[in-house]
Order: sequence, then structure tokens, then C-alpha cells
Amino acid sequence: MKKLIAAALAASMALSLAACGGSSSATSTTAAPAAAPAAETTAAETKAEAPAAEKVELTVAYADAEDSVFGKGCAAFAEKLEELSGGSMTCSIFPNGTLGSIPEVAAMIQQGTCDVSPIVTSSLVDFCPDLGVFDLPFMFADYDAARDVISGEVGTTLADKLEASSMHVGSWMTMGFREVTSSKPIESVADFKGLKIRTQSNEVHQAIFNGLGAAATVINFSELYTAMEQKTVDAQENPYVNIANNAYYEVQSYLVETNHVFQLAALLISESKYNSLSDEQKAWVDEAAAYAADVEWQATIDDNETAKQTCIDKGMTFVELDHDELLAATAGVYDQYRDTYSDLLGMMGL
Repeated sequence: MKKLIAAALAASMALSLAACGGSSSATSTTAAPAAAPAAETTAAETKAEAPAAEKVELTVAYADAEDSVFGKGCAAFAEKLEELSGGSMTCSIFPNGTLGSIPEVAAMIQQGTCDVSPIVTSSLVDFCPDLGVFDLPFMFADYDAARDVISGEVGTTLADKLEASSMHVGSWMTMGFREVTSSKPIESVADFKGLKIRTQSNEVHQAIFNGLGAAATVINFSELYTAMEQKTVDAQENPYVNIANNAYYEVQSYLVETNHVFQLAALLISESKYNSLSDEQKAWVDEAAAYAADVEWQATIDDNETAKQTCIDKGMTFVELDHDELLAATAGVYDQYRDTYSDLLGMMGL
């Protein structure tokens, strides 16, 4: 009897263990390993929920070609900004006036529909009349003198004035000195008398050449080559890079180094866009703008020298005029505008 009871108990326990053992075995072999993936999933979810760096894309526009000095400066700005931000800030660049003319892009910067653009100061006088001071003749002896001035009190003062027009100055750029080309010989100041010379629609530039005895004539830049080819004008004035890039050596014989005006530019950033950035992002933009200016100034020096030699190689006769004689002949321009720009001229010791 005892043997029967023991056998029954053994059978009952075996059945119970078989039932529990199957369930217990599944839990021990699958539940434990499943805990690790569960922990990994939680970590991944936590990481995904962490705030990522905000992506910002800036629209950059300018009127010149990609290989121009402004093109090189804008490319440097975009590269440095992406580097500093770890890729969270990028630029879409529109060269060749794709987004509009210089005045149109300047207005877009002010309105916040374009984010960044390098624009020469002579095209910004409607927004900041005091920028017209840089149209006065023979203000700077060389690039270093110009950069010292624009990097100091004068530059800060003018940047503050542009900010009042919703334009943040990221940095100051340049196109270098403006020079003269002519189809007629110019060997001295006296040779300007009666010369029909194309100038920008800029009253100070017109006053400079009228003061030299020339007849200043306003013609759109896009029409200038044809005007020289058809002898509508005898001469024109531009930086060396513009002279070479537009092949003026094909219709002009004389390359005259006057250095009469030093062309500065502002790398403008829309104030509304700039103010929408975090402090860290603003710092990246400012550092990228400063780097871009270094690249652009050196490119301007190098490219103007190369362009000058290109024009000579293409057969233009190079003439360097006496700058002191030119300055004396245009002294009346300073007298005419001294009251208008008295504060800025005082800062420059002029």
C-alpha cells in the first residue's frame, strides 16, 4: 500500500514539475535576456528625446560671379559657419544677381527676405547717407590704412547707423581702388580736360571728374561696354577686377592707375534673422563673418594685381599718375562735402 501511495505521489510531482518546469524554463531563458534590449530601447528613446541642435539655413546673395572677390568671401563665410556650428548652420548661395539687383537685395536684407549679402557702401547711402564719405577722393594711401579706419571708431559708428535700418554689419569687405581706362591718352591731370568719362550715378564721383575737367556721364554698368565700343564715352572708372573681368581692354587702350576712390563694402546680415538666433549662433555668425573678411580682403589684393597684369598683357598701355597732383586738383570736392561728413572726417583726422 505504501508503495502505491509513494508511486502516486511521485507521479503527481512529476506531472506538476513538468507543467511548472516548462513555464519556468521559458521565463528563465527568454525573460532575462529580454531585459537588456528593454534597457537599450529606453536609452535610445531617451537619446532621441534629447533636444537636437536647431538647423538654420541662411540665404546668401550677391551680384557678382562665383569666382569674384565677393564670391570668395561668401564661400568662406559659408564654410566657416558650417564648421563652427557642427553643420547645424548652412548657407544657400545665389551669385550673379539671381535674387535681384544690388538695390533689390539691399531692400531684401532690410525686409528680412534675404539673410546675407556683401554690398558696396556707395550702394547703401540711401540706408545710411554717412557711407557717402568713402566716395571722397584719395582718402586712403593703401589697403592697410583703409582697414585700420574701417576696423575702428568709424566702422563702429557706421555699423550702428546701418543697424538702425535693420541691417547688421557682420564685417567690412572691399573691392579695392577704382582706376581709369581710356581710349585716349592720359599722361597727366591736364589730359582729363574734356574727356567724356562714365561714372556711377554718384554725385561725389561725378564731382571728382568734373573737378578734373572731364565730363562725367552716367551710364548703366550693363550698357558700359557698348557705350565705349560705340565711342559714346571716352573713358570709365572701376576696380581692376571689373576692368579685366568685363574685357574692357578690348575697347580701351589706356590703363591709368589713379587710386581715386577706395571701394569699401559691408557684409550685411538681416537684423531680423540675426536677432532670431541664439547667442551661440550669433557668435558663430560673427566669427564666420570676420574670417570671410580676412579671406576677401586678401583675395581683393591678389585678384586686383592679377587683373592689372592681365590688362597689360592684353595690350593696354599702363600709366601711373601723380597722386599728389590728382589730390590737389580735386581738393574742391572735400571743400564741397566737408560739412556733410565733418564728424567722420574728424575721426579720420582729415
